Amino acid sequence: MSSTDTSRLVVGDRFRDFAAAVGADTFSDLVRALDAGDLDTVEGPVRVVTGQGVGSFEVSYLLDAIARRKLDDRITLVHTAGEPARRQELHKAREDNVLVAGLTQVDDTTYEARLRLHDHNEFLVDVQDRVHVQGMVAVEAARQMFLAVVERYFTARWSQQRYYIVLNSMNTTFSNFLFPVGATLRLTVDASDLSEPSRLTVRTTVVVEQAGREAAGITIDAAAFAPGLLEDKELRRAKSAVASTMDAALATA
Repeated sequence: MSSTDTSRLVVGDRFRDFAAAVGADTFSDLVRALDAGDLDTVEGPVRVVTGQGVGSFEVSYLLDAIARRKLDDRITLVHTAGEPARRQELHKAREDNVLVAGLTQVDDTTYEARLRLHDHNEFLVDVQDRVHVQGMVAVEAARQMFLAVVERYFTARWSQQRYYIVLNSMNTTFSNFLFPVGATLRLTVDASDLSEPSRLTVRTTVVVEQAGREAAGITIDAAAFAPGLLEDKELRRAKSAVASTMDAALATA
């Protein structure tokens, strides 16, 4: 950031290649510039927009760094991330891996949320060496969006049960690159059958949209089963798989 900029984008450190390509700041670079006093001469007002990889934890640190240099009257952070979807809705154990935030119902069949990418997300920690974000992020975001909608708006009608959700199919079409800035997840319910509480079926389309363009479209067909309907079958299949694997290994030993 220079002293003459009026707006800047800051992204997580994982997206350093993207930042270098588009002239944005990484979180660490912006912190270093603030702490070194490089921005003390900024005239303002400067609006710093947060992209992916910069959450409320990082925003709090940036606000403190800005205040310590007495720049809070000249530098403003613009951070619009929503509340992350809940653990029980996504079946995820780590908040780092939550990709859905600000989930809302638009109408009877449409739901929207923001894409949320933590800097330590499981799809980024191994490799993120391109300007764009890998396609599996869009696929997993669609899967999480589906789970969040089903758990919050469908299975919640029978709150005494914890449903077992089984994906029958996921079909994905990629249309554009996805970049580490704001994006919308839009889910449309194409068909559903909730007439039998022990077995719910839902078919949806999730669109990942960024800058007015569709980055990916994912159709998901799945069923939610009440407790007790699948466990016996799953256990039988597990034992059969073990027996088959052991027999094959011992036959060639």
